[in-house]
Amino acid sequence: MTALPNPLPLPNEQDRLHARELLGRLSRGQQDTLRVADLPTGTRSLLETILQEVAQGHAVQVVPVQAELGTQDAADLLGVSRPHLVKLLDDGALASWKVGTHRRVRLDDLLVYRARRDVQRQQALQELADLDQELGLT
Repeated sequence: MTALPNPLPLPNEQDRLHARELLGRLSRGQQDTLRVADLPTGTRSLLETILQEVAQGHAVQVVPVQAELGTQDAADLLGVSRPHLVKLLDDGALASWKVGTHRRVRLDDLLVYRARRDVQRQQALQELADLDQELGLT
């Protein structure tokens, strides 16, 4: 699954009304009258990202940020094993809940966790590089 590195902001009311109007035109078979300039800014940005990924031969899946994922999909998004993800859930690093016997995790919580983890990794890498320089090992 390809996820945007930074999810688009929630659409404002004007963008929502505009999107509904465009969707109506599409459903009435008027797609030939649609132009990229007709799209709300956030939608143009999303479309550009999708086209970039497709042009590189990548599969793309658009998922609402409010989506709920199972543990395997959540682990795949973070690039970790399912058992590691379950440990993160058990340790409280990520919020989750159960539906029957299955755990669910919100996509927006995963994206926040991933961004925070990436910042921490970058900081640790920078500290190592600084220490390397300090000790003259490079």
